[in-house]
Amino acid sequence: MAYKIVYSDVALADMDKAWDEIYEASKDIDIADNYIKTLRVNLKEISKHPGTGARLHYEDMFTGIYYVTHKKYSAFYRIVGDRIQVGRVLYNKSEYIKRVIDTM
Repeated sequence: MAYKIVYSDVALADMDKAWDEIYEASKDIDIADNYIKTLRVNLKEISKHPGTGARLHYEDMFTGIYYVTHKKYSAFYRIVGDRIQVGRVLYNKSEYIKRVIDTM
């Protein structure tokens, strides 16, 4: 059984921003579309076994937050019951730990 994937409003806005950034860099709608589509496919794959995602640690402690990465972006999620709650989708080189922990 796959867990249901639920995106927060912030995560959806993050994906829109990521799409814009990818489009600006590539000037190609298909590249931007496929990039976001692949990130969603990666989440769908992980939904079969959500605990196998990478674990986000802060000060050597597991935060309860997992993530899946596609190239330069990561989707951060929590497992709540039978759902994967995606809270943020952020550029990997950003100061993401504080942003993720503060918003999830």
